[in-house]
Amino acid sequence: MTRLVTLFILGCMPFLAIAQREVDEDTPHKLKDRMYFGGGFGIGGGTGYFSVSVNPIIGYMITPQFSGGMGLSYQLLSYTDIKPSININQYGISPFVRYNFDQLFAMAEYNLISTNYVNDSKRYFVDRMLLGLGYSQSLGGRGGLNVVGMYDVLYKANGPFASPWVVRAYFTF
Repeated sequence: MTRLVTLFILGCMPFLAIAQREVDEDTPHKLKDRMYFGGGFGIGGGTGYFSVSVNPIIGYMITPQFSGGMGLSYQLLSYTDIKPSININQYGISPFVRYNFDQLFAMAEYNLISTNYVNDSKRYFVDRMLLGLGYSQSLGGRGGLNVVGMYDVLYKANGPFASPWVVRAYFTF
């Protein structure tokens, strides 16, 4: 039972590790001083279902509160309880912006994802516009634990996503 709960939690909250720099008004505006790199992964599953995802990112601290960047995403969804089993590969790009209000932050992310649907091998482009709020807890130094809830304002009930809600927990360092 503990294993199933752990898989459920990991599936619902893909972990995203982002290397994010802290900047202040005195930080030089050199590109290398304000850039950050990172990435994350997610894994989930249940009876007849398994998913794994990878999400590298690159970002830039524009001001001490405002940053923006680009992410790439890849997700494999495997449905083994359907015969024959079905694998869906989703990949795409995700430009994002984030504004910090001390420990609270607002985030916007656009996703353009290439996917196919169950029983259809043709690829489709699906877009999402995620808007949300989050909380960041310092872990000392540059490290932090972040939790964000976002809502897809372009959500379509007959699309490839089960819910308009996206919840993420990720670390920054």
